Amino acid sequence: MYKRAVVIPIRSDMDPQLRSINGKIAGLSAAKPHCDIYAAFSLVAQLAAEAINAAEELQQMPGASVDLLQPTLEFWRRVRDSNYAAALACAGGNQTLAEALVTFRFLRNVAGEDV
Repeated sequence: MYKRAVVIPIRSDMDPQLRSINGKIAGLSAAKPHCDIYAAFSLVAQLAAEAINAAEELQQMPGASVDLLQPTLEFWRRVRDSNYAAALACAGGNQTLAEALVTFRFLRNVAGEDV
């Protein structure tokens, strides 16, 4: 499996509480088992992108019905977008305090840690 460094730019106008929690999340995501959670979401997003490419290639084939593949494309796009957003959240890229708190609790609960 591949290892990729996650760099999340921190906006200077970000709420101090949000910045603090995103920092804690980024710190958690650097170590096991939390990095595995990020990797899982990231991998699913990447695989969904591959499925989208395959469906788009099928649409280009002679005699292929674009309308028949449209629901499949929409499904895989939702899967890709949702998992990309989850990976970003698990890396500390949350936009709101509520998102950050939910992500922090999620990571701690999955690892079996008391919050």
